Amino acid sequence: MHYLLFVGALIFFAFMTPLKLAIAVCALVLFVTVVVKVSAQVVAGVSPSLGESFKSVFYASLLVALVLLAYMSFSSGTGIHHVEGLPAIAVMAGLFVAYTLGFQIGIGTSFGASAVVAIISTLLSGAILWSVKGIAF
Repeated sequence: MHYLLFVGALIFFAFMTPLKLAIAVCALVLFVTVVVKVSAQVVAGVSPSLGESFKSVFYASLLVALVLLAYMSFSSGTGIHHVEGLPAIAVMAGLFVAYTLGFQIGIGTSFGASAVVAIISTLLSGAILWSVKGIAF
């Protein structure tokens, strides 16, 4: 059932964005999925399928979005809009934990191995985005 949700979200996204952007985002998600699969094999010694790797990327993105929504709700409710110092570090740590938990839930590895997979996939996807930003976007 959740695959229908993924396909529906993909179709909705494809209709709402320009074709060039939709293709670039789909290629990046596929690349990150393959990176997560390979890095989980190397780091944790598990062999997740491409579906499990895609679910972990989806869960990581979803949990980060939920943390950002909670932070925005907190900042609008309290009137605190400028965060610096230790609270900013706490927010960044919360985002990293949410991102790592997405990989831990999706792949089923330990928190440490999921953190390494999250760091590797973030660095490689950031490098790919930076290198093709003039072409794709």
